[in-house]
Amino acid sequence: MGFKQGLRAFLSGAVILASAYAPAAVLDNLYQVQLPQQEGQSRDEALHSATVIMLQRLAGSGVSLQAAPIAKALQTPQDLMSRIGTAEAGQLRVQFAPEALSRVLQQAGQPLLGPNRPGILLWAVEARELGDQPLSPVAPNALLLKQAAQHRGVALSFPLGDLQDMALVNEAAIRQASAEPLLEASQRYPAEGTLALVVSGSEDAAELNWTLWLNDLHKSGRVRGTAEAAADELMQQLANLVFDQYAIPPAAAGEHTEWRLQVEGVDGVAAYSGLLGMLRRLGTQQQPRLLEIDGDRVLLQVSFPGTEQQLERMLDLDMRLQRIPEPVAEPVPAEAVAESESAEAGAGMLASDAAQPDEPQQSEAQAAGESVTEEPPLPVEETAPEAEDTVPAPVAPSLPTLYFRWHG
Repeated sequence: MGFKQGLRAFLSGAVILASAYAPAAVLDNLYQVQLPQQEGQSRDEALHSATVIMLQRLAGSGVSLQAAPIAKALQTPQDLMSRIGTAEAGQLRVQFAPEALSRVLQQAGQPLLGPNRPGILLWAVEARELGDQPLSPVAPNALLLKQAAQHRGVALSFPLGDLQDMALVNEAAIRQASAEPLLEASQRYPAEGTLALVVSGSEDAAELNWTLWLNDLHKSGRVRGTAEAAADELMQQLANLVFDQYAIPPAAAGEHTEWRLQVEGVDGVAAYSGLLGMLRRLGTQQQPRLLEIDGDRVLLQVSFPGTEQQLERMLDLDMRLQRIPEPVAEPVPAEAVAESESAEAGAGMLASDAAQPDEPQQSEAQAAGESVTEEPPLPVEETAPEAEDTVPAPVAPSLPTLYFRWHG
């Protein structure tokens, strides 16, 4: 069965074939909050705290908890949850319902950031008595950073630390936050952001000096506190920076901008299913609309409430979708141009001959030399003025088009 036939079967309700989803970073546990229940804290208070953390993951630390839909939801946070349980060491583990959260935040007009987020690659060293040492992914400070990243919704990852990494990056490059070697070494990893971190101090008085590169952002900072508090504060700051660049702004009905996406390499129903699944995570309730199929090329129309830069950044999070230049139209052969010009010239000559007025003909009396008395012209009857030409309907502007290739 060909692609078009298979795609039509899919659109008419056939079983969807799942394709491997390989984005830069998808937080599988984004909708799960795990936190200790403080001494003297009631269960309702703990559930309220878990809900606030969940809302901040999706709508940023500046989410308006006083907005009417959110304030109402916080009165009965259990309505936003699908499961409540207990984890290790008596911690409270809450699983939230994504649809219920999105509905409340959209009603409150809050910007949203879903589970598909930019990866942050961490290059870190620990300051020790004998000098800086690379931070092992299983070291206590690394585990604190991982836990804090999960708690704040940051897609944090560590490099392999193999010979290829060591050939480009050393401890001095990380401490000095040298952009050239760090960014070059990060290119082999599916991460949009690069983080250089120096960890110093003790468990009770830690200090984190960090530098982040994320798209066109370059920012540095310092965090102090206990090791656990400093890790949490760092990840909160990183979450805010990610949110500023990737959050989908709120938009009421009819305020979305329409875009066309031309995607090459969509060679089957599974690839088309994966493409649609990715587009549905753009922060809009409207479904992508299929406009055209031509071989392995599909043309879709999507609604998106943000700018072209925001749309492109969100699409770039999926490693299967690669931006390509706009295709160049093939030049028309010179022979075809000459034939067209010749045909147009011939048609123009015929039209010119037809437009020439006939020579005035002499009457027989004029030819015989007789005098002719001209009769006065007949009165011209007044006619109603002709109706004005109908104004043509305005032509709708063409939608902006982005071009991609699919690597399913």
